[in-house]
Amino acid sequence: MAPKPPKPLKLLKLLKSQKSLMSPKSRRGPAAAAVATLTLLGFAAWAGPGSDSARAGSHIDAPSAMLDPEINAGDLYAFTSPEAPDTVTLITTYQALSLPVNGVLPPTAFATRARYDLNIDSRGTGRPEVTYRWTFRDEGSREFLGVLNGPVESLSSPHLKFKQRYTLEELRPGKPAKVLIRDAVAAPSRAGAAGMPDYGRLRAEATLPLPGGGKVYTGQAADPFFNDAREMEILKSGTELPTPFSPLQGTNVTVMALQVPKKALALNGDPARNPVVGIWATAARETMNVQQGASGGPRYAQVSRVGNVIVNEALAPDNYLTPAAISRGMPLGVLGGVADQFNTWDAADDASNRQLIDMVTKLRGPKAFHATHPGMTAPPANPRKDMFELLMTGLSAKVRCPVGEGSSCPITQDLNSQVMNADADAGAFRPAEQLRLNMSTPVSAAPRKGGFLDGDPQGFPNGRRLTDDPTHVLVRVAMGEPGSKEYAPLFRFTTSGPPTELSRSFPYLAVPHGVF
Repeated sequence: MAPKPPKPLKLLKLLKSQKSLMSPKSRRGPAAAAVATLTLLGFAAWAGPGSDSARAGSHIDAPSAMLDPEINAGDLYAFTSPEAPDTVTLITTYQALSLPVNGVLPPTAFATRARYDLNIDSRGTGRPEVTYRWTFRDEGSREFLGVLNGPVESLSSPHLKFKQRYTLEELRPGKPAKVLIRDAVAAPSRAGAAGMPDYGRLRAEATLPLPGGGKVYTGQAADPFFNDAREMEILKSGTELPTPFSPLQGTNVTVMALQVPKKALALNGDPARNPVVGIWATAARETMNVQQGASGGPRYAQVSRVGNVIVNEALAPDNYLTPAAISRGMPLGVLGGVADQFNTWDAADDASNRQLIDMVTKLRGPKAFHATHPGMTAPPANPRKDMFELLMTGLSAKVRCPVGEGSSCPITQDLNSQVMNADADAGAFRPAEQLRLNMSTPVSAAPRKGGFLDGDPQGFPNGRRLTDDPTHVLVRVAMGEPGSKEYAPLFRFTTSGPPTELSRSFPYLAVPHGVF
């Protein structure tokens, strides 16, 4: 019996957990993607016109990520800048699966009345020692019928009817906010070859120097994610899809890219003694209640979070096409489940967050995949200490994995944990889901897809380069590496990256796809 059509408000609540349909971290197979798309279309038709989309019911006053894609965090990258090795490049992407526009449809834009934060933890406490914050305002109208009056050849062109300006601040505990960039113009969403004949020129104009060294680029880019849904599905469910599926080809993302000196990120400003940092990005919306924050201004609620790739989408136990979800008529996920809650969690609470710990240590895919390859060695049993170490502590002989029996960790390579920092308080260290980067690791002359599994210490999980394939690394670890490489030959997929070429200089990303 078909489920009853949800009422409009229930539709909004249901869509709250559908973030990953628009996220580059979603690597489902063709059938699953089709089901997801058709389900959303069906729900939209059931809701009908006039559905109230102002607010989704939850424990925070913020629109859901699905209904508010402007704050839907996609991916996070962190690496030593190849042409400026005394700096680190940090890139956060939002609004995945953005299709190219032509200057007639509304532009892809950043959210106003919101905060986009890039958080850096150099002590290993789960709390940021420095935060870089972007806030935006609109200039002009987001009209449906045209954002251009003619060809746009510069950011000051009178033909550009809609612009966004942003302010970038540096926040450190106990210190006043430091404004790095004030009211700068972000690069617009690309409007095709006719409307923007030289987008590279617009990008160059939008790439600005920072006081004290470094650069910032805020605008649009081609989605850089290297992906193949076959690896994602093995990690998630153990299912081996027959053909490649890369849904992100030809799509764009909004981007906040930052290049900063390593000393600005390192504990005590000393990257030689304290080379490891943990990084995660969050987005917060202004709440819709009338109460004010401590400063007398509006309150903000965190509604999006990203650190390591696919933690939410692949490892949440109630996400996508589970029997429980299907039985409720909600094949895209269980309303209000862990996948939905993850976006609101504070990294400082990760060490005691049982739901998160279960997500990263109680995997479903490896056992199911092994069942289809019974002649091969079984992967490690749950709870997975190796995955806890990879995602929650970073790799080091000094860390402890308090899951399962004993506290030792299986991967003893000193690679990227904050416990390696000489000035860090080992007693204050707390596991947290972060992308960790050892800034002292030299730039690899020959980057390898498998990162540390294939002898390339600079690759994921030691930061993440634009050419890394982190899902490939995670699925190999899930099946038993580095202890056993028996499954590695099964994962020699030709993973697709963006069809346009990456840049050799900051911000390194390919220019966004356009239409004619």
